[in-house]
Amino acid sequence: MNIITQTPHIKKLNPKTQRAVEEKFERFDKLFDRIERCNILLKKERNEKRDNFLVEATLVVPGNDLFAKELAESFEVAAEKVCQNLESQIKKHKAKLNQKATTSVDNYIEEDELE
Repeated sequence: MNIITQTPHIKKLNPKTQRAVEEKFERFDKLFDRIERCNILLKKERNEKRDNFLVEATLVVPGNDLFAKELAESFEVAAEKVCQNLESQIKKHKAKLNQKATTSVDNYIEEDELE
């Protein structure tokens, strides 16, 4: 899986922060081996009271792309929330794929038994 990190409007992102965020997304390789690419967007949004950190991630998988977006007090916290969201989406996607595979096999078996 390729991980592409984009940081528009952030001139210098701490390499430690970037590595920590990317490590959180590397765990998806173990969950689902058919992920082609992970696009991560890190943005810093300024409000009147405090800075907010936005993390958007898109996982490119065959069929549908999975997307999550979170706003938090740091990139690490937002990335963790995004990862949790994407993890549940991956599990649903895998269950859907398994259900389709099982259904087609069951239909094939029933047709053979009729003959």
